[in-house]
Amino acid sequence: MLSKLFAAAALSATFVSAGDVTVLTSANFESEVKESGKSSFIKFFAPWCGHCKAMAPAWNQLGTKFKDDTSVIIGDVDCTVETEVCNKFGVRGYPTIKYFKEGGEAQDYNGGRSIDDFVKFTEDTLSAPCTPAKQDKCSDKQKAYIEKMLAKDEADIKKELDRLTKMGAAKVAKDKAEWLGQRKALLPAILSHKEEL
Repeated sequence: MLSKLFAAAALSATFVSAGDVTVLTSANFESEVKESGKSSFIKFFAPWCGHCKAMAPAWNQLGTKFKDDTSVIIGDVDCTVETEVCNKFGVRGYPTIKYFKEGGEAQDYNGGRSIDDFVKFTEDTLSAPCTPAKQDKCSDKQKAYIEKMLAKDEADIKKELDRLTKMGAAKVAKDKAEWLGQRKALLPAILSHKEEL
């Protein structure tokens, strides 16, 4: 019984978020950042750090702004807990901000620290969203999925989102996890688009 509880806790920790910012750990860093095919903008911090606390509202706003973007993850790594991850990327001071373009190598972010600075950098450098209203950056697979889901009613779309969310809590093969994540990110945009029509 105890081992089942530990397994459930470990699994739920894999998909934790603080508000709309993804909490990254040694358990989920590779799958979320390196293997998802998405770009990532990550703040490495310590909870006691004054500069980190001052920057937190802007970072959380950034997470909210890009929560439905299918191409980018806004993440946090608590270096007092995730020392292995922070050491791997040479984090020595807080906050340290790095970005990974489409799962590539870590690069240092040296820009401004206001919400406007973060949004501009994310839009200009990292984001390549696919939405029902803006399909020029969508793959053929995404376009077909959007078309299929737009033909359904709101209740069916919500049912599909619920189904995919439950699947996300289960162990999914790496090659299927990316497509699962893309569909989960597209569905809220599809619902919004249907409401606007």
